[in-house]
Amino acid sequence: MRRIAGLVLALSLAAPVAAQEVPLRTTPEIIVRPPPTEAERHRELREFTRTVIRPPRLHQPVAKFAFPVCVTVLGLAPQDAAVIAERIRANAEALGVGADRSPTCVPTVRVAFMAPAAGPPESWLSSESPQLAHLAGYQKERVLGEAGPVRAWNRIAVRDALGNAFRPQLGDQQRFPTYTEIQPLSASDPIVTTEITGAAVLISREAAQGFTLGQLADYATLRVLLGTGAVEGDAPAPTMLTLFTAPAPPAELTDFDKAMVRELYDASFAASARRVYNDIARAAVASERSGAGGKQAP
Repeated sequence: MRRIAGLVLALSLAAPVAAQEVPLRTTPEIIVRPPPTEAERHRELREFTRTVIRPPRLHQPVAKFAFPVCVTVLGLAPQDAAVIAERIRANAEALGVGADRSPTCVPTVRVAFMAPAAGPPESWLSSESPQLAHLAGYQKERVLGEAGPVRAWNRIAVRDALGNAFRPQLGDQQRFPTYTEIQPLSASDPIVTTEITGAAVLISREAAQGFTLGQLADYATLRVLLGTGAVEGDAPAPTMLTLFTAPAPPAELTDFDKAMVRELYDASFAASARRVYNDIARAAVASERSGAGGKQAP
């Protein structure tokens, strides 16, 4: 008995001591952060604008339409196409671009809804497509590299300070383009200006299901009036450009969207891209501070 008792005692001494139970913390940790200052918000929206509006090449101004747009919509029932076209015209007029309502105007804005028979968006266009023949190499890369159910592009004309066509001419080596020398009217005049002379948007008809005609028209408005691509990731401001990516996209153009178009078209053709981005951010921040904010779909 003494041996058994001793063995039991030895085993009990050798057994590990049970860890003391620590009650789980049920209250989540809350970190309170102050809202960004106006300067911080301005900087955030300015950088976001730079990613939304494609920067020009060679320090050129940001391209925009110089004349009211003539709109045509294809690939939908006539009544639906008419509603979208009219909404794009109304947006263009309200945002300072202008719209040509003549029934005989030559379309400068084309929005096409692609039927399933056209195949996936990746098959709509190639580097050899005649629709893209007027684009520079880097512009084709942008169009063909876009993911998702939309492909969009702008036809850009480069002009001198007087509005005359400004085309590259081959140099003596026939390798690098050189430009005819333009004498500016003064030190503040631009050497070149850039103008959107036409824009096109192709949208998958299947992907458009479930959205209102107003949402589709507002999305197309931004893609044709601005040289912009789709927004990827979380947007720091509500924008209709997230229509096909956000779980709850806006119901209509947001204040940030309107600021982008208004400030670009209010600026002179000589305005630098930096100034345009700053003006857009300033207007967007002012709208937020006034309590208007960007409208979101319920």
